[in-house]
Amino acid sequence: MTNAAQQHPAAEQHPAAEQHPAAEQHPAAEPPSRPRRVSRQKEAGEATRRETRRRLLAAARAEFAERGYAAATVIRIAERADVSVQTLYSNWGNKRNLLRGIMESSVTGDEDQRLVAGQPPPMFAAILERGDADDPGRLVAHLSREYRLLAERAAVGWQTYRDGAAVDPDIAADWRHLNELRRRAITAMITQVPAAALRPGLTPAAAADTAWVIASPDTHDQLVRQAGYSYDQLEEWVRDTLRAALLGG
Repeated sequence: MTNAAQQHPAAEQHPAAEQHPAAEQHPAAEPPSRPRRVSRQKEAGEATRRETRRRLLAAARAEFAERGYAAATVIRIAERADVSVQTLYSNWGNKRNLLRGIMESSVTGDEDQRLVAGQPPPMFAAILERGDADDPGRLVAHLSREYRLLAERAAVGWQTYRDGAAVDPDIAADWRHLNELRRRAITAMITQVPAAALRPGLTPAAAADTAWVIASPDTHDQLVRQAGYSYDQLEEWVRDTLRAALLGG
């Protein structure tokens, strides 16, 4: 009688380990690493946060434009943004911070970017060409153009700050600080004008303060809101006035 090994020689030639070589060559795929999932979740959360802050700024801008600072409420701002009041507080803290955010985003173009003392706003510096810095007339024209664009973006913020400063000491202090930041930013630009190009007897410091007064929220209020100037007329007036006040020849 033959034994089992003799009846099934194939069993000796092909052991189980050799019947499935693919199991050794292709191990099971490992699941995605946890840090990558966390990173994607963080990115999604940051995008949601930025969108919420943007919606709250837009809602606050509309509320301030309609009612002014004193009559505006965080409840109505939250309702306009379709979020809870707690979400408003979590993202901006209070109504005053929203107003500051409106102004800073108008200047920087980014609701998360802060103004830095002594530095021209990034949107100003980004498009300042080499020829503008070298030619005093072109530099003044550049400043006038950027002032005009800023006035269009910041008109609501400027008006709200003026109104709010009359009833809230903290808003008044914040408005003074913002005006000082504007003064330093304009000084940083005007001091690029060579002293020899200035009107005789005008120091660089006096030239900077002159530009600070001419290209101001008050000028916008008087010419656009009160005298009915268009923004094209405002830009032209500021450019011609700055040239006459600052430059020699």
